[in-house]
Amino acid sequence: MKIQFYTALITLFAFSNTVFATDITPPEKVGLSSEKLEIIDTNIQEDIDNGIISGATVAVMRHGKLAYYKAFGTRGRGAVPGPLKTDDLFRIYSMTKPITTVGIMMLFEQGKIQLDDPVSKFIPAFADTKVMELGDLYAPDNLITIADLLRHTSGIVYGFFGDTEVRTEYRKVDLRDVTQTTTEMVDLLAALPLEHQPGTAWEYSHSTDVLGRVIEVVSGKRLDQFLKKEILDPLGMVDTAFYVAGEKRDRIVEPQFKGLSNPLKEPKLHSGGGGLMSTADDYLIFSSMMLNGGIYEGTRILKDETVTMMTQDQLGDVRPGNYDLLTDANGFGFGFAIRLTDQGFAAGSKGSYWWGGYAGTYFWIDPVQELIIVFMMQQPNRRSLYRPRIRNWVYGAMMD
Repeated sequence: MKIQFYTALITLFAFSNTVFATDITPPEKVGLSSEKLEIIDTNIQEDIDNGIISGATVAVMRHGKLAYYKAFGTRGRGAVPGPLKTDDLFRIYSMTKPITTVGIMMLFEQGKIQLDDPVSKFIPAFADTKVMELGDLYAPDNLITIADLLRHTSGIVYGFFGDTEVRTEYRKVDLRDVTQTTTEMVDLLAALPLEHQPGTAWEYSHSTDVLGRVIEVVSGKRLDQFLKKEILDPLGMVDTAFYVAGEKRDRIVEPQFKGLSNPLKEPKLHSGGGGLMSTADDYLIFSSMMLNGGIYEGTRILKDETVTMMTQDQLGDVRPGNYDLLTDANGFGFGFAIRLTDQGFAAGSKGSYWWGGYAGTYFWIDPVQELIIVFMMQQPNRRSLYRPRIRNWVYGAMMD
């Protein structure tokens, strides 16, 4: 795999899964301490030895060079036996959202959608969506726009966490049934009430699933086909898809946890909010493209100014409603949480952007430090523990 990183000067470097050991740059050459990075090895191996996790992969890039890339443990109980490898396949769940968001912004750049377009322009079922307040239904004051979907201010929610009257209605239907089509799922969602007036509160939600359907309507292609043609193939993200082909089954990582999706079965539902499988390799490519201002190995996916728009806070005074995943330290752009301060429980620079997936995957892009962190595991019950730890370990190893 080759990664090309653009800064003020162009730096070129290349590596492949078979020769990582010779292509990894010594951490000290990019301002990281090898000795301090060993805390990652020590702590992850200790958790594996104690049965807390089965395995994890950690990648750290700085100044366009891969300085740390290791896989620990195994693929987990139920997977093909053997040590975890850096190119193994993980369910990335909500790390699908930034990829779908890039697809929408490509259509925006082409003039095929506008950020203030009402979603009902593309999905008529949303013309009748109502807001629920104290058990009563009301027409919304404003229609849900594409921008509302991008920044999760649509009034749409997730029904599987939180306890409100709207989320109770969500739990009466199965929006995650992979035997339904994306069209069926989104029409079902449009019939459910909104928790807030559009534009008034941030609520983490199925909004990106709706964006996936917008992509289908506007492009005339299924979401999987669009993402493959417009993003995944041009970037060389060869292992990112909505299911895993049979010849790759030996690389699937399984958790010490029940209830995750079956990646070997191709779903009818292509969830733009949480359906993809991927690898640390592929997400390094995607993250590099974003940090490089929309370009990777000479292939431009987005304009630099579009990336800037996506990675700036778009909430302003709008704050989380009934379920706060952001805290005061973060805002939200288009598809990414945005760090608003240099201070906080977890280390990081103001202006960094990030997100994670339900099963424990996580990425962090810091333009100030020219830093990318990609972390992969499949332990949903440990994700809140590991995300700040990974960040603190890496920033703690910085020498400049």
